[in-house]
Amino acid sequence: MININGEDWYIKFVSEYYPLLYRSDGSLSIASCDDNTKTIYINNQLTGPFFKKVLCHELTHAAMFSYNVDLTLEQEELLADLIATYGEEIIHITNKVFNKLRER
Repeated sequence: MININGEDWYIKFVSEYYPLLYRSDGSLSIASCDDNTKTIYINNQLTGPFFKKVLCHELTHAAMFSYNVDLTLEQEELLADLIATYGEEIIHITNKVFNKLRER
């Protein structure tokens, strides 16, 4: 269990055909974030860097739900992808710049 803004969230590893991995159009996803159950469902076959990226993407959705960030679905997906793809780099650069500024 993890806590985001006072809300407890769960991460559940599920089979690739778990019902909550199906989108409304019938296509299959590799992970989903359900605000009703406060659970992130992740295909249990994911590993390595791709798993880490998917987890970060879904945690971003959970954070948006927990902080009541109201975006369109398209905007939400773009933001989650941005953070999952470039978040570590952005934080690394921020820390590097911040440390240089503190040295002044």
